[in-house]
Amino acid sequence: MIADYTEAPVCHVDDMVDGELKEVRVGDTDVLLARADSQYYALYPKCTHYQGPLAKGLLNGHRLVCPWHNACFDIRDGHRLEAPALNGLPTHEVRIENDQVFVRLTTNKESLENPMAALDDAASETYVIVGGGGAGAFAAEGMREGGFTGKIIMMTESSEAPYDRPNCSKDYLQGKAPDEWMPLRPDEFYKDYGIEIRTNQQVTLLDPTKKQIELASGETISYDKALICSGGKPNVLPGLNTNLKGVYSLRSLHDSQTLRDLGKQGKRVVIVGSSFIGLEGAMSLRKLGSEIDVVGTEKTPFEKILGEKIGHVIQGWHEKEGIRFHLGRKVDHIEGEGTVTAVILDNGERIPADFVLLGLGVKPRTDFLKGIALEKDGGVKTDNYLTISDGLYAAGDIAHYPVADGFQRIEHWKVAGQQGHTAGLTMAGKDEPYTAIPFFWSNQQGKRINYVGHITQIDDIIYEGDLEKDDSFLALYVQDGQVKAAAGLKRDQDIIAIRELMHEGRMPAVETIRNGLKWVEELKKA
Repeated sequence: MIADYTEAPVCHVDDMVDGELKEVRVGDTDVLLARADSQYYALYPKCTHYQGPLAKGLLNGHRLVCPWHNACFDIRDGHRLEAPALNGLPTHEVRIENDQVFVRLTTNKESLENPMAALDDAASETYVIVGGGGAGAFAAEGMREGGFTGKIIMMTESSEAPYDRPNCSKDYLQGKAPDEWMPLRPDEFYKDYGIEIRTNQQVTLLDPTKKQIELASGETISYDKALICSGGKPNVLPGLNTNLKGVYSLRSLHDSQTLRDLGKQGKRVVIVGSSFIGLEGAMSLRKLGSEIDVVGTEKTPFEKILGEKIGHVIQGWHEKEGIRFHLGRKVDHIEGEGTVTAVILDNGERIPADFVLLGLGVKPRTDFLKGIALEKDGGVKTDNYLTISDGLYAAGDIAHYPVADGFQRIEHWKVAGQQGHTAGLTMAGKDEPYTAIPFFWSNQQGKRINYVGHITQIDDIIYEGDLEKDDSFLALYVQDGQVKAAAGLKRDQDIIAIRELMHEGRMPAVETIRNGLKWVEELKKA
C-alpha cells in the first residue's frame, strides 16, 4: 500500500519537452512522466498487456504507444485506446510549484478497466457474438464501453473463455507460461458485466433475414444485432488421410497443451510450413527437446513477407539452435499405418517423424452464414464500420474491410482485437470507423520482430542497419511507388513512428526516405 500522501518533486518545469517520456521515482514507486501540450502527466510506467517499459515507447500527442506490441493509451486519463492491452493505466496527480513538477501518488493499482456500463435486466435487446477469440473479447467490452446495457451472449466452439492465443506458440508452448496466465479476464469479470460466455457451442446456421442463430444442439437464438468473429480453420495437406494419427495443427490452447506434452518427450517432429506459426512452433518444440525438421515451399522463410535477406537471417537463428530446413520442397505424402512414421518430400527424401505439425495458414470459418456473399477465400466484405448488413457485423480473420486502394483481410491478433472493439462500440451506437494500420509481432529465437502496414507484393526494400550482425535493423517495403509496410528488430520507436505517420497519411516519399530519415523526428513535424 502507498501512503495516503506520498509526493515528491520529479523535475524542473523546463526539463522536458512536448512528446518526451521519462521514468521517475516517487518514494518507492516508479512513475512514468509524460509531457504534451506543455502539460505534465504521471502514469503507471508499464504496459498493462505484458508489462512493456512505456518510457521506451512513443508519445504522439496524447497517444502513448507501447514499444513491444503497440498497445495504446491516452495519457490524460490512462484509458486504453488500442489492443492488445485490455486495461488502462492508473494515473497520479501532478502539480507545478515554483517551477518544480511534483507528482503525488494516488493509487497502488497496476491497471484500471475502461469505464463500462452494467447489464440492465430490464433492457430487452440481445447482442450475440459468434466467436470467442480476441475479436470477440474486445467486442464484448466495446459494447459495454459504448453504453449498451442489454444482454450479451458470446458463442464459442472452444471449451475455454477468451484467452491469450498468441502465447500458444511461444512461452505457453515452451512451458514457461502457467495456465493462469492465459485467460484474458477472470470469470468474475464477465459475470460482473453481464457477458454470458457459452463454451462448446457450434453454430450451424446464422440467418440475417430472420436474425436467428441455430446451434448443433438444436437450440435457436434470436438476436437484435450479431457480430461474426469466428476466426479461421487451419488448412490441411491435400490428400491427407484424416484417420492418420500424429498430425496436428497449432490454433488453440488445447493444441498447444497437446504439443507441449509431446514436445517434452524428445520426439522427432516435422513441421510443414515455414512462416510465423511454423517457425514459432519449431522454436518452442526445440526448446522442449524435440528434434525439428521444417519443410517449406519457399526457398527462404518469410521470403514473400519479409524479403529474402531477412528470411535468410532468421533461418540462421533457427539453424544455430539445431533446427533443420528442407526448403523449396513440397510434401508428397505422409507415411504410416495408423500413426505417422515419416514425411516423404516431392524429391523422394524421407524424413522420419513421430508427429507432424501443420503450419499452412487458415481459411475463414464462415460456412454457417446464410444468404451472405463470400469472397474467394471464404471471408466476408464489410464497410468502414465493419457492417455486413442490417444488424450484422464482422471482425478479425474473416473480415475484408475497405482501405484506400481496395479491401484487405488481416490475420493478426492486434487487428482482431481492435476491429472487435470498434465493432462493439458501433453496435452500441458509438459509430466509429475502423481506420487502424495493421501491426503484428513475432518471436523468432528470442528476437521480437515488429511489423507494421500491409503489402501484397514487394517491389523494393529499403534497409537500415546491418542484417548480418542481427542486432538491429529496419526494412521498408515498397509497392506501387509507396512505402506500405515496415519490419524492425530493436527499432521499436521507429516502427511506432512509421505506423503513426501511415495513420495520419504523412508517410514521406520513397526518394526522401532513401536519403535517410529519423522517424521519430519526422512524426513530430507539424
